Amino acid sequence: METIKFLLVGGVVVLTIILIKRIIEGTKGKGFLKDFENRMDSCGFVRRIVVYDFFPQNTKKNVDNIYKHYWTVGIWFNYQKQLAALRLDKDTWNEIEVPFGKFQKVEVIEDGYSTATGGGVGYGGVVIGHAKLKDFSKGLQIRIVVGDINAGTHAYILKLYESTFGTTRINKSTIEYKSIEECARSIVDEIENIIMYNQNK
Repeated sequence: METIKFLLVGGVVVLTIILIKRIIEGTKGKGFLKDFENRMDSCGFVRRIVVYDFFPQNTKKNVDNIYKHYWTVGIWFNYQKQLAALRLDKDTWNEIEVPFGKFQKVEVIEDGYSTATGGGVGYGGVVIGHAKLKDFSKGLQIRIVVGDINAGTHAYILKLYESTFGTTRINKSTIEYKSIEECARSIVDEIENIIMYNQNK
């Protein structure tokens, strides 16, 4: 009985510490995000493609206070100067500027898996019995290759979703995940359009 009491109290203490840490982290992130967005505006980056902007309104309300900065990883564009600015992950507040002419290649990388539920068994995407196959993601990234014939190439990774967001997985059927996927497609479309334009100049 004492052991159970001890474990319960210990669990409450750990959860409280985690909650306080996340609130502090969220408050800091909110300030950093505001500074970052102001810098992008003042430098002429008039358009952005980030996950947050693809979320439905109710999801935006849920993440606004603490987690908004997690979902503003992505890319900003200054069309006048032909420049893009990358914010690579939720902990990065220094942008990487890439001239449009340096883009070489872009691709989506997903870390996912499937699991079977409902009393049956799933093998390699094949469902046996009454099982339902559910797909989960542990991460979704955009790999952007930049460079030229003189300097060689370098790859940057935009981490649109990471399992460190407080969960180890996200169900791919949710509207939130579909928003992440749509953001990824939009980034790929925009960069491919820039690459094609520069090849045809």
